[in-house]
Amino acid sequence: MKQQMALGSFIFGLSRDFAYSTLSRKSEGGWTELQILNSKPRSHQTGQKPETLTISGTSMYAVGMERLDELRALQALRAPLPLIDGIGRNWGLWRINSIDENQSEVIDDGTAMVIKWVIGLSEFNNA
Repeated sequence: MKQQMALGSFIFGLSRDFAYSTLSRKSEGGWTELQILNSKPRSHQTGQKPETLTISGTSMYAVGMERLDELRALQALRAPLPLIDGIGRNWGLWRINSIDENQSEVIDDGTAMVIKWVIGLSEFNNA
């Protein structure tokens, strides 16, 4: 089965009608600036911070609503999850920080015809 990415047991991809359209990855080097009176700030290394991922997409109909409920159930476990991309690369353990959902074109039974969503993940480091 083709997939974009797997987060634990959850599959992102067209095969499950829940594909993401953008992925943003942020890595910080751990540098901070110490302010010095009458001089330029001094660079100081405080250690690398965990990487973050922001995954976003648009889903349709009740299927998108169900997939977001599945993700919220994984988030409620409060446990790190393995992240594997579609080419088999293991990204390590990640935690779900946030799930944002914006429903539009809602019909009379409460089903959203269009759901825009954003998932915020952080690398899990327990060293």
